[in-house]
Order: sequence, then structure tokens, then C-alpha cells
Amino acid sequence: MNRIPASTATSTTRRRFRSGRLSALTVSMAAGLGLVAAPVISALTASPAGAATAISAVAGSFASSSGAGDTTLPVTTHNVGDVLVVSAEPGAATPTLSSISGGGVTTWTKGVAFAGTVTTRDVEIWYGTVTATAAATITFNWSSALGSQVSDYSAQEFTAGLGAGAVWTADGSGHSDNTVSSTTVTYPPLTPSGSGELYFGFADMPSAPSAGATTGFSYPPTANGNQVAFNPATGSGLISPTGLQGAANPSVAVGMFLAPPVGPVVNSVSPSGGPIAGGTSVTVTGTNLTGATAVNFGGTAGTGVSVNGGGTSLTVNAPAEAAGTINVTVTTPAGTSATSSADDYTYFAVPTVTGVAPNTGTASGGTSVTVTGTNLAGETAVKFGATAGTGVSVNGGGTSLTVNTPAGAVGTVDVTVTTPGGTSATSAADKFAYVNSGYWMVGNDGGIFSFGGAPFEGSLPGLGIHVKNIVGMVPTSTGKGYWMVGSDGGVFAFGDAGFVGSLPGINVHVSNIVAVVPTSTGKGYWMIGSDGGVFAFGDAGFVGSLPGINVHVSNIVAAVPTSTGKGYWMSGTDGGVFAFGDAGFVGSLPGINVHVSNIVG
Repeated sequence: MNRIPASTATSTTRRRFRSGRLSALTVSMAAGLGLVAAPVISALTASPAGAATAISAVAGSFASSSGAGDTTLPVTTHNVGDVLVVSAEPGAATPTLSSISGGGVTTWTKGVAFAGTVTTRDVEIWYGTVTATAAATITFNWSSALGSQVSDYSAQEFTAGLGAGAVWTADGSGHSDNTVSSTTVTYPPLTPSGSGELYFGFADMPSAPSAGATTGFSYPPTANGNQVAFNPATGSGLISPTGLQGAANPSVAVGMFLAPPVGPVVNSVSPSGGPIAGGTSVTVTGTNLTGATAVNFGGTAGTGVSVNGGGTSLTVNAPAEAAGTINVTVTTPAGTSATSSADDYTYFAVPTVTGVAPNTGTASGGTSVTVTGTNLAGETAVKFGATAGTGVSVNGGGTSLTVNTPAGAVGTVDVTVTTPGGTSATSAADKFAYVNSGYWMVGNDGGIFSFGGAPFEGSLPGLGIHVKNIVGMVPTSTGKGYWMVGSDGGVFAFGDAGFVGSLPGINVHVSNIVAVVPTSTGKGYWMIGSDGGVFAFGDAGFVGSLPGINVHVSNIVAAVPTSTGKGYWMSGTDGGVFAFGDAGFVGSLPGINVHVSNIVG
């Protein structure tokens, strides 16, 4: 039977009852998984993790209108980011809604629609996020003209206080085809994903509606005597509201759950570190990142934020920050992500290399080297020239590391350390010399014999120089040259060995020189006498001698430098040891009561 038209106010008009034999009650529902009994026109099945923000109905925002052929509903929206939910009924089973526009909402989405089998009315719920606040008109675009059919519309605004960028999510919908006459009107029983979601239902009632008794629900009547039922703060578990009508009749109802955005969660940050200067492009993965208004690194905002379509990742440029580990947090209209170890991001200062020991090794590689410096923690590569070392192990404080040298060509290279903070600048302190895996023998006449990969760079007989007092020879750091020294302190340089002085050259006349020790740079050397006297040339620093500490011996036969080139040890034929500079004394033969006279080196 035709309905009696009503005014566009929110008053209710009693209707005439339907008659006829009624079939059994049919109820179909969807709870996050879609509807489970046809006929269903539309259902949304998104499943949020659960509402994280309290929802409430905006006071004074309910509006309803009805009229023959009417396709509009005046509303006033209040808060950007709220959700506006509307019900619509064309006065018959057809037409159905094709779209909705206006009302301060940019994008409308159909939540659920159904046409009853006994109560033959198309009942629909649509929703949209408020993007503009003002008095506005909602326009309902039906699939065909309404003609004289009496339409019925309602709208209610709900808020979660999230502001612009809020994205409301459907969390299941359903319908109830109440084909048995009853004064009780059953709305679709639905189960939300979590507590605190908004249940919104709409029922077509042939008889005048009255409020139901389901706890927490409001039951405003529509302009044409139908009913809306909503609860903006439902609990968890099955929600099954009921309404009432004045006389027993069949009815039809639809319902759905809506949830505001849940707070963002950060699951990972990649890369997990970068330089203190900032500028690193970082990918943050997680959930509910849509609408990100800020991505903070500690207390500083990143720039250039771009969120992927699903809200599961975003990219951001890291800002400059002090060295250390901070948390990366994402802020959306629903809140700010909680911090955890998953969102750690470490700022690294640029590493420096202050020492390499030993600073020589064979060209075949495999030498274990200790690199000292600052900010070495987090290293990603240690390179000898352009080739990466292996087996890197950094100490806890980031002040030293050990690394095995790769194979390299004979010559000197820079040792550089790379971390997320950058790559160390090169300097004289990071030099490492690849030397040949061979050796030289020197005669007292200055003759040279080369073995293995040791290069022959010249000899005294080869220069027509005839002596019988050569007592030692040392190679340069590159392995491409050597110095010979005579007992008189005379020095002969070959290959890339630089001549930086001799005792005869400074008019010092001795005959007891027994050893020569080069500095780490290869730009200087010490001469050692049998009495422990020391003569320094080039960049060799004088750090002490036996006569200088009033020790008188004549049996010193050898000396070796420390790895830093800032000290040396002397040894005597009896195994006695004397340490100078940064050389540490760790024992001698006389100290363990061993008595010999044949130590030569």
C-alpha cells in the first residue's frame, strides 16, 4: 500500500498496516566477512584492528526529510574529519541509489543496501568523511526517477575528534528480513573487530516506531515514520539491537559497523641508520600510516613524507641530528605510534682513522690489522685502497677494529672505514704498505741477494763501491727500496728509500753502529751503536739511549721499532732488553735467569 507523505521535519506519521499471509522470519548477517545469505545488494568487509579512539554522536546533527519524488536532504556539518552517516529509502523496492553528493563530504561510500521480500522497500546506508563544515545539501542520485514515490532520508554526524585526514573504515554489514509480523524489529546481529566501534542501523517499519531497549542505543525516528538505531561505543562480541513498532508487522532493516582510524604502528625502519647530517631516504613500514601528518626522528621532523596507498609504508628524508640512537614515530589524526626497538634509528658521526698496525703486509693479503680511530661502530666496509678487507670485528666503543687485509699490489694504500655516517677521510695516519713476500740478504760488502718477491734495487758493488763494514739493512714501508748502514754510520739508499742523513755526513766518527731502524713513514731512521747510543735522522724522534741513562754496555746487537714508530727495543748478546719511547718492557733472558752470550737479533 502507498505510504502517506510526511513533511520535511523530523516528525513521525503513522502508517496503515499491511495485510496478507506472512512467511517465516529470515535474518542474514555479515560480521567483517561479508553477507551470508542472498539477496544482498552491497556489503563492505574491511576489518580494522579495532577502534582506538572514542566515538560520539554530534549533538543536534540529526536531520531527516521525506516527500514525494524528493532527492535532497539539508544538513549542517560540524567538524572536519567526522563521519556523516545517511539512510535512504525510495518508497519501494526500486530504484536503488547510484551515488550521493554534497553535504560537506567529498567522497561517499555505500555501506549496505537490501530490499525486503515482504516489506518491499530498498533500504540503504551510506557514509563519508566530513571535509567542509557549513549548511549544505545532500543530493541522492537514484538509478531511475522516483516519480510520486515517497522517499525517506536521514543523516547523523559522529565524531572521534581526529580532524582532517581521518579515514573511517567499514567493519562488516548485514540485513534482517523480518518477514513475520511482530512489534519487535530486529536489526542485523553483527560482531565488530574490536570494542568502541559505531553501530548504525536503519529499519523500514510499516507501523509507528518507538525506542528499543538495547543498552547504549539511540532510536531517532525518520521523517516518514521509519527508524534509525545507533550506538557509537559498542562493546566487543555480537551486537544485536532491536527496535519497536506500534503494531505487529513485518519489517526490514540494515546495519553496519564503522570505526575511525586506529593509531599508527611502526614495525621497521630501513635503513636503520645514517649520517648526522641527515638526508637519508628512510622507509618506515607498519600499519595505519595513512594520513601521516608528521614523521619525527627523536624530536625533529623528517621531510618529504610519502605514504603508500595501503598505509603500510612510507618514505621520509631523515633530518640532521646528533650522533646516537633515537625513535622514529609516525603521527596521524588517530595519534602517534608507540616507541619500541623496531623503530630505532642510529645517527652516526663520520669515522676517522688515526692508526694502522701493523702498517705493512704481504701482497698476498691475510695480514691481521688493527685500525684505531673514532666512530668506527656500525662499519659497513673497511677498504685497503679500493678493495674490502674481511673478518671485520669492531670493539664496543667504536675506537678500534681488526680486519684481515685483502690481496693487493705492492705499494702504499689508504685504509678507509665506512659506516652509515660516511667514509673516513684519508691521511698519513691510515697508510698501509703492501710488500713483496720475499726477503733480501746483505753482505758486509753491501752485496744484495733477493728471494721470492723481494725486488733487487741495487747494491754497493753494483755501484763500484767497495766496503767491508755493512752491518745492517732495512726495507722501506713499500718494499720497493732499502737502506744499508755501515759500522761507521754511513748510509746507502736504494730504490724508493730516501737519504736523510748519515753520521759521517754530520762529522760524527764512530765504528760501533750495529743496527738501523726505520720510522713508520719511511722518512727517517734511527742508528743504534753497540753501546746503546742512538742517532736519529729524518722524522725519527729521539726517545732515549743507554748512555743517556748512564747505562754502559758494549753488547747491543739489534733494535726493532714499535708499530707506531714512536719507540724501540734494543737487545744485547746476553738477551738483555732495553725499551724506549712507547715500547713496553715485557721481559729479558737475564730477567728469567737464563745466561747466554750468543743473541744476534
